[in-house]
Amino acid sequence: VEGETVVITAQASGQNEAINQQLSSIQIKNVVSMARIQELPDANAAESVGRLPGVSIIREGGEGSKVVIRGLSPQYNQITIDGVQLPGNVVSNDPNQQGSLVGDRATNLSMISSSMLGGIEVIKSITPDMDAAVLGGVVNFGLRKAFMSNGDSPAFELLTQSGYNNLKDSYGDYKFVGSYEQRFFDQSFGVFLQVSTEKRNLSANELGVSYQLTDKTHGDAGIPDINSVNLNDKSSSRNRDGATLVLDYEHKGGSIGMMNFVSSSDTKSIYRGESIINTANDIVFSATDAENKLNILSNLISIKQEIPYFHVDLKLSHTYSESRNPEDLTFTFWQNEAGLANIGDLTKLPPKQLFDLAKPNAATADMADIRTSKNFSQDRALTAAVDFQNDFVISNYLTGKIKFGGMFQYRKRSYDVNSGRGSQLYSGGGNVVTAIVKAFPSMITNGGRISFLNFINDSYSYGEFLGGDYQIAYPMDVNLMHDVLAVARTVSSLEGYQVDKHGSRIYDYHGSETKSAAYAMATFKIGDKITVLPGARFQDLTTDYFAYRGEQVPGGVQYTDTTVTKPNGYFLPMLHLRYEPLPWLQLHFAYTNTLNYPDYNAIIPRYDVAASSIAYNNYNLKPAESENFDFVVSFYSNEIGLLTFNGFKKTIKNLIFASQTYVTDLSPYPDLPQGKQQLFEFNTFINNPIPIDIYGLESDWQTHFWYLPEPFSGMVFNINYTHIFSEASYPRSEIQITYNDDGTFERTVLDTFYTTRMLNQPNDILNLSLGFDYAGFSGRLSMIYQDNIFKRPDFWMQNRVNSDTYVRWDLSMKQDLPWFGIQIFLNLNNLTGEDDIDINQKNKYTAYQERYGMTGDLGLRIKL
Repeated sequence: VEGETVVITAQASGQNEAINQQLSSIQIKNVVSMARIQELPDANAAESVGRLPGVSIIREGGEGSKVVIRGLSPQYNQITIDGVQLPGNVVSNDPNQQGSLVGDRATNLSMISSSMLGGIEVIKSITPDMDAAVLGGVVNFGLRKAFMSNGDSPAFELLTQSGYNNLKDSYGDYKFVGSYEQRFFDQSFGVFLQVSTEKRNLSANELGVSYQLTDKTHGDAGIPDINSVNLNDKSSSRNRDGATLVLDYEHKGGSIGMMNFVSSSDTKSIYRGESIINTANDIVFSATDAENKLNILSNLISIKQEIPYFHVDLKLSHTYSESRNPEDLTFTFWQNEAGLANIGDLTKLPPKQLFDLAKPNAATADMADIRTSKNFSQDRALTAAVDFQNDFVISNYLTGKIKFGGMFQYRKRSYDVNSGRGSQLYSGGGNVVTAIVKAFPSMITNGGRISFLNFINDSYSYGEFLGGDYQIAYPMDVNLMHDVLAVARTVSSLEGYQVDKHGSRIYDYHGSETKSAAYAMATFKIGDKITVLPGARFQDLTTDYFAYRGEQVPGGVQYTDTTVTKPNGYFLPMLHLRYEPLPWLQLHFAYTNTLNYPDYNAIIPRYDVAASSIAYNNYNLKPAESENFDFVVSFYSNEIGLLTFNGFKKTIKNLIFASQTYVTDLSPYPDLPQGKQQLFEFNTFINNPIPIDIYGLESDWQTHFWYLPEPFSGMVFNINYTHIFSEASYPRSEIQITYNDDGTFERTVLDTFYTTRMLNQPNDILNLSLGFDYAGFSGRLSMIYQDNIFKRPDFWMQNRVNSDTYVRWDLSMKQDLPWFGIQIFLNLNNLTGEDDIDINQKNKYTAYQERYGMTGDLGLRIKL
């Protein structure tokens, strides 16, 4: 019988490579292979990660930027390049958002281009030789190395593409990537170099709606009131440049590798907004001109060497990240009559109806506020790690290896913010208004105030905002804003623009962290069916941070400063067991213990004592501890491909939550000023004393229909579904007032907890993709479905927010041309223009909506 030749297409080859890596790994992980990445690369690496089981994406202007793994927010996950952790680089520029101002430990991974990658792993159950500071998972990006070839000839690749943004009807996007690779000295030494530059439009239409429950006497039956409707037109573009250099040398006793990665991005955004304040019958017009510059540098030297009795793996790495906002500028104008008075109760209206009732009038709106903010954050880490491994054979039935080692990391981090504000311009800007009118003689004023009429930019169009559902009035002239700011800065009177000395000092900090770890593990292979890996890791993090402390006193604020050092060491046992009872069945059990360190904004030793409130950072916070169980059942064969079911459970102790309570006695906090016999609103961070449970089921099917007749034999199919449950207890504090017969009253503070889901936890995630290869054509249609992501916790169900159903379709196609290794490709992202929508849990009205539309890329790839 003569057999039929089966042709393995490019996408199928990539799928097979990923399946083999996943099945052979002692870690529980999902893989995107290099072949799959290179055949049809995504816009960035976040998009590739987002198609794996249990992963959801947080987007910025439609571009994937951060990942949520198994319902755990980005700060609970690790992002690494070739095993080197990237530093946290997510920084807010809003001085009113203390919780996010100085950043958390999350990493923005939008700067990582798919074209430089040699593979992606999402590791969900670690081994003792890995950093244990992860609750959700580790996303590891492997960089490309120079391919082995038949000779020493160099290989070049050039990619050029132009892009279209449907929301702004813009054709200005572009991307250029050039790479060179070559191997020398009988293939032993390889060089891979890639440089890239791109520009991407990240514009969006945004709707934000604020609700608040006032009827608290009817439990879940009460309907929340609508407080405000806020519209923002975001015009944003990002320029990004990057370079990667990978050198590797293979010799008889081991190998030496050097990885260098640098990325620089400059994001410029202009926000123009209109807000309807229902509770005050006001309209607020605003505009913000913002810029963020983000730079990342990562270097790694890896030495693998055989010595007597051991294989040694030594890694020395350096990472540096800096985020800079040169100076963001915001102007606010206030119209104190929105036309909402005397027309009945509007508190239960849908957002659009309330917005349509408002009557914006630029002639009655006046300048209310000028704000500026600039910040600079930097993070540098130096890491050394060494592993020793010895393979042994006890018998033909029992083999194994012993591995042990350790690591040491020194991290230095700092944050500096400088802000300014002119907040009395509406109630009497006096000298500032006079100076502005003198500089701009045609400036219109209303009763000594600067009129909004001066700032309207008639040349700017909002277009069909949110598909024409809303109409924003009066786009603002941003250039005039900067001109007026320059004048306001020349006036020294107190009623005008002033440097915010308190805000420019109280949030600054600097310090260092030292992380050290030691581990030991053994891998036993019993026959050809059972693999057991027991092991343990001891890991310690010592933090040493300097920050300012402020106390309001007559005449201003009194400052002190302090440095606090805190060690945290933990012993973490782990166990992996893999069993293959049949040639087509694998069972994999994992028990691990992991950690999550407090965010920087929670542990820097800062406090700010105001007249009736205290913001107190808790430098005594402990790391969160997670006990993790995974059980994976995998079915695989040539016809099935790979079908897996993964059940997991996490019990997290001491997870860190923000807490607001009310205190009179400050003696539990001896570093605070004592003797103040009054009730303070006390804002801090706590270790949750109630454990949190997260559990779920991931299913994944990857297959190739090779057995079908042509051309259907070129089809590749992937589908995965995840359902996640969680139960978390959030702190709640309320004041109960009891009135006595004599007219006096007593206040009692009740501190309790309420139970709901984990923040950013989705209920359901479904990903599917259908790929097709035929001759020189390759295409992939993919879909992402996410539902019911928890966005805002609150004791009252009526104040909670979750995402609406989100369905996104993407299409990628490429065709080989018969000349000079040329390919033409087309990517269409978010084909149906799906919006990101969050809804109020009670009334189902929109709480947040972002529209970024469909984008497309058309380009050429040339391989020489």
